[in-house]
Amino acid sequence: MFIDYLLSAVLMLITFAIGSSLRFSDFENIFKKSKPLYLGLFLQMVFLPICAFIIAEFSNLPPAEKVGLIIVSICPGGTTSNFISYLIKADTALAVALTAINSLLILFTIPVLSNWAAAVFMGGHTEVSLPIFNMVWEVAKIIIIPALLGLLFNRFFPNVSLKIRFPLKVTNTILLGIVFFIKFFGDEQSGGSGISVDEIIRLLPATLLMHLSAMTLSYFIALKSFKLPGVQATTISIEVGLQNTALAILVAGTLMGNTDMTKPALVYAIFSFFTTFIFALITIRIRR
Repeated sequence: MFIDYLLSAVLMLITFAIGSSLRFSDFENIFKKSKPLYLGLFLQMVFLPICAFIIAEFSNLPPAEKVGLIIVSICPGGTTSNFISYLIKADTALAVALTAINSLLILFTIPVLSNWAAAVFMGGHTEVSLPIFNMVWEVAKIIIIPALLGLLFNRFFPNVSLKIRFPLKVTNTILLGIVFFIKFFGDEQSGGSGISVDEIIRLLPATLLMHLSAMTLSYFIALKSFKLPGVQATTISIEVGLQNTALAILVAGTLMGNTDMTKPALVYAIFSFFTTFIFALITIRIRR
């Protein structure tokens, strides 16, 4: 649909803006001091799905929606989570590096864990195979290529890059807000989700609990247990808190063929950007 193409275009512009605020040396530092990177990947790929499983196990949700909750947890955040780090001046290079790596890891983890969730909660087994070439192209198109172009732009035109940084932040924020409003509150004919108020109310407690508990615990694990700087702890909590709901909808609705499984992702998408942004803004100001 048109709204999906518009969202992709906005995300590419956002990633370009993020890249134009970084230097190649920023990524060199991330990979040289790799503890934050490994911890972030563990919290995203292992800790969050464990939280989702515990909540799903003890919730009163129908089996298909329990599987949908697990699917949300195994689809780590993409460009929008990087955008929050960019807006609040967190460790944007760490955010982009996490996104680039987990976007490749999920090619293996999503089929395994989504099939496992269906077996546990629905007593059956649905073979899920991701369109690997298409997903690699989406990662390259929306994340890698625009970020690389932004990095090159900042390298060769640093003065111009500095001048357009603030206007790009404002423009991208407005565009993303408009697209999200249409996507989440519009009807299905306009490209919206079409989810009902009753479904939102039923799913809100479990999705909100998974979101807030995983994001908050990740922040304190990074800050207290691993002694990371506050900026990096906030960055990791952003990546754990904001999931790629568009991918979750693709996996649940298209690859697994179950519309009920998409509902947790739709509800999660309604609030998670705003709650993550507020949490990140508070923690970044406390610890900076």
